[in-house]
Amino acid sequence: MQCEVFLYIYSMESFESVADKVVVYKIREAWLNIAKLYNEMASEYDASISMAFILLTIDQEEGTPVTKIAPRMGMEPNSLSRSLKSLEDQGMIIRIKDEVDKRKVYIKLTDQGSKMRVLALKAVFHLEKTIIKDIPKEKLETFFEVINHVPEAIKEFRNKLAFKEVR
Repeated sequence: MQCEVFLYIYSMESFESVADKVVVYKIREAWLNIAKLYNEMASEYDASISMAFILLTIDQEEGTPVTKIAPRMGMEPNSLSRSLKSLEDQGMIIRIKDEVDKRKVYIKLTDQGSKMRVLALKAVFHLEKTIIKDIPKEKLETFFEVINHVPEAIKEFRNKLAFKEVR
């Protein structure tokens, strides 16, 4: 029923007025604004948001198996490879083969990578603090209830697609 209402409203109003009432659109819009800000900040260091999040994903002490990074970030392996190459060229990471299983490669931070990781952490938490500073605790709890429901909704949507209910 809600989908039919949305289609009716969409046919009667402009996309912009409808989009501002659509959760998926607002999530996308917020993420694009965050990504733009972080990319502007990262560009000062000849880096990108992807590179910064890779640095945040790597275990500071032990390093992280290269095969664990892409799934943690929801990143495609090809994109990860390009970003890792760039980070390696800039001296922020090194690749170390596992002594027991030579097929396994760990990504470890260099001193420069650790410094950049600290900058990335500061940027993430400073923006977080700025976003939530004026939002009451109850509203944040409601936000997290909604946003934490998204993966389950995506799973349900995928299942419907598999049975061609949404076409």
